[in-house]
Amino acid sequence: MERRQVLQFLAAAGTSLWAGQRLSAATRLEAPARPQESPVPGLLLPLFPLDLVLFPHVNLPLHIFEERYKEMVGDCLKNQWEFGILAVLGESVKPIGCTASITEVLQRFPDGRMNILTRGQRRFEVSGLNEDRSYLRGKPAFFDDDQEASSLGDLPSRAVELYDRLRQLVEIQNEVFHEPRPTAADLQLSFRLMAGVPVDLTWKQDLLEMRSERERLTRVIGFFEQLIQHLEQYQKEQPPAGPIA
Repeated sequence: MERRQVLQFLAAAGTSLWAGQRLSAATRLEAPARPQESPVPGLLLPLFPLDLVLFPHVNLPLHIFEERYKEMVGDCLKNQWEFGILAVLGESVKPIGCTASITEVLQRFPDGRMNILTRGQRRFEVSGLNEDRSYLRGKPAFFDDDQEASSLGDLPSRAVELYDRLRQLVEIQNEVFHEPRPTAADLQLSFRLMAGVPVDLTWKQDLLEMRSERERLTRVIGFFEQLIQHLEQYQKEQPPAGPIA
């Protein structure tokens, strides 16, 4: 199956899409953990709450079928806007998320539904929610990593080494969305490595909010080491395959 067909299939499957009832802006969004920077005056970012965490530098296919999100995507395509993805965890929506830019419209349907491919861009913290349109908007305060006091040393190469070992042991879901494949030279490598790895959403949200690549890579390496140890032990405990009749 060609890459475009794979992306269309995964987007249409709806595995990446959260489409619940409309959120109450005031009561469902968690309060920011710390004071925010001043957002760009007058800027309102379209918001898309989903049951996933989007990382910067990571591809994500989406199937757009709800009317309010058809309007939102249409506005973003027309004006070349990003939209913000916020994680839905339990009964609340996290205030820190990542913007998504629409890199390709994979498929359009007669009823207005779309399969689109997006890519994670900038992290932000949202406040000042607005419900004047059919979809939610908010004032974003964009942020990036803090200045690193020292180089990352061997952490990137160790993380890639473990990731390659993990790929030998288990099929990484959504690996097609990593393109191009992660390397030790990648900016914010930690985000790219975790894109298709199955892990608790709260763990991914914590990683998204961290402002140190050193701390993120240390956490990713620890996670990979534990997971690989578990998988290798599991393989050792499996009985040998019997002869084929």
